[in-house]
Amino acid sequence: MQLYPRGKRIGMGTHLSLFLALGDSTTFSRGSKVYAEFTIRILDQVQARHVSGKGNYWFSASSQESGWSKYISLPYFMLPSSGFLVKDSCLVEAEVTVLGIAKPLQ
Repeated sequence: MQLYPRGKRIGMGTHLSLFLALGDSTTFSRGSKVYAEFTIRILDQVQARHVSGKGNYWFSASSQESGWSKYISLPYFMLPSSGFLVKDSCLVEAEVTVLGIAKPLQ
């Protein structure tokens, strides 16, 4: 996962950005792809009111990440009553299911 606490792209300065990304694209052969379904959550550490995002994406060496530039607004994330940031820590979890793998014909 890639978490940008001050945002990325269109979320820069206004939102926390959160992406699921390939860990090591060098292990992919040229033209290979992985199709995954995923859910990413920022956990509310106080009241268990989590914020979730779901997606499906073809990951490849040339397209390594999928997620949200505007995952959650910074003011809401920083609000003590939201429970997302407690003692300078936030908890993020991901569920990933690989639905398919495509390799080029040789």
